[in-house]
Amino acid sequence: VLLRNTFAADNCPRVIAKFLMPAQIRKATAADAAAWKELLIASLGVDYPNAEVYDEAWIALQLEDECQTWVADQKGRLLSSISFLPPRNSVASNIVNLGRHLFRPEALDDGSATALLAAVHELCAHKRAIITRVFASDNAAQILVENAGYACVGFQPYKHLRRTRDGVLFYARLMRVDREPKALISESLPQIIELASAVFLNLQMPPLESVRDGVTGYPVQSEASLTEATIEDYERALAAAQSSNPPTEVSGRFNLNCGFLRVDAGIRSALLARADQTIVGGLAYCVDGTDRSVRVTSTFSTDNLSVGCLFQKLLKMAQELLNAVYVEVDVLKTAPRLLKTTEQLGFVPIAYLPGFYEQGEASNDSVKLVKLNLIYTEDSSPLTSQARSIAEVIDHHFQDQKMGVAIINLLRGLPFFNGLGDGELRKVARLFTQKLYRPGEKVFNKGDSGSEAYVVMRGQVNILLEEDAQPIAVMGNGQIFGELAFLDGAARGGLALAVQPSILLVIQRSAFNLLVQHEPHLGMVVMRNIAIELSNRLRKMNTALLSSGKGI
Repeated sequence: VLLRNTFAADNCPRVIAKFLMPAQIRKATAADAAAWKELLIASLGVDYPNAEVYDEAWIALQLEDECQTWVADQKGRLLSSISFLPPRNSVASNIVNLGRHLFRPEALDDGSATALLAAVHELCAHKRAIITRVFASDNAAQILVENAGYACVGFQPYKHLRRTRDGVLFYARLMRVDREPKALISESLPQIIELASAVFLNLQMPPLESVRDGVTGYPVQSEASLTEATIEDYERALAAAQSSNPPTEVSGRFNLNCGFLRVDAGIRSALLARADQTIVGGLAYCVDGTDRSVRVTSTFSTDNLSVGCLFQKLLKMAQELLNAVYVEVDVLKTAPRLLKTTEQLGFVPIAYLPGFYEQGEASNDSVKLVKLNLIYTEDSSPLTSQARSIAEVIDHHFQDQKMGVAIINLLRGLPFFNGLGDGELRKVARLFTQKLYRPGEKVFNKGDSGSEAYVVMRGQVNILLEEDAQPIAVMGNGQIFGELAFLDGAARGGLALAVQPSILLVIQRSAFNLLVQHEPHLGMVVMRNIAIELSNRLRKMNTALLSSGKGI
């Protein structure tokens, strides 16, 4: 989008001329490598995790390439710098991605940082929107971009690694208002609706309208076999799948470079799903070694099933093999099944980007989501009121995830909840209450109506057919009982007696049924698991009867 190489005094646009800054706004060249390095050190210090960024030869290449870097120059000393980061394809984009924003403290005082942004806005006047990021710890940068007309649209904790791991705020500036009608968003995505409402308020736009559609996510278990693949294998499979017209669900054009400075060093790889030796789905991702993260860049599916299990596989790899702090993905608003799947797997929406995905002449909103692999703590950085309004929404969602971690870990090991993602387990965990039982205390009597199921968190409970009879089952830590009467409300067929000091988790049938009405996939998985468990019990009973000669 190069319109001119300098904004000198005699041809300075009016929007820039009003700033009495002592700097020239111009496009950087390779000859600025040493000065840009000095600005980098003044802004980020000397310990950025990727040492390549301090290499003047590398810097010179960056200043020469298609990114275009613009600077505020004060007699050869750079006060501020910002770069256009193009998407990783050859298609012209109406979305401008600004990065590598560096400035000295004095650039805020003398107006040169503001003038640099104003120059960028002139260059982008014909574009749809601009997106940029600032560190949550940098209150001065927040004020700078907000005064320049940007609105906060997201907050991602722990995103970039500098001296320490830093959160990042996403800011958007709409260069023109999109008049086309917005697609409705599913009521089944309450976290996204809450975030979008806060974002649209910051943008001074009318809120999104929602629709009750009962959307369910993709299954996270599948009969398909999943294998690792090269990015070349993925691209060939994606090209072959186009005849099936698979839906576009992920926006990943801006997610291929690494770290705050977006160095081109990501390791790209993929997963493929096969059914009967036919490729039915795929997922491409980028491993960011600078930030120790994994970003999903593309997906496809021809069976309308395999995307969920591909995400589940990647999450396991990210945690166990890639040592990733987080997994990140941008999902289109028009992909409610994938959005629901990410919720089921424990992702949290951290940014809502209206109109930031282009589909020909039309545009689509995208949602940036993150799955953390570390314990979340609230960011105490000084935020503007606008940034705080977004950060508080996201903080609430992450804090909600921390609740009941011990219960979730316990439920994860129970066969009845096999196949549920972390997000779904969290919803089930919220339904449980804890009850304490002393040795000799009855949990329920024979003949009682069954409206509860129990999980032994700690202790031991014996199941007996009659008082003083021998137990027919001994329930220890992590085991569930009372589930048969829980299903149909029938009378208890035996009594349950605590024989040790015991902590039991208790779930009410009415609360579970209400959850299932809103989460039919969750209910289907649990009911399937219960059916499998009952089938196994009947099979063992019949085998025992046959062995004794009493079977049929």
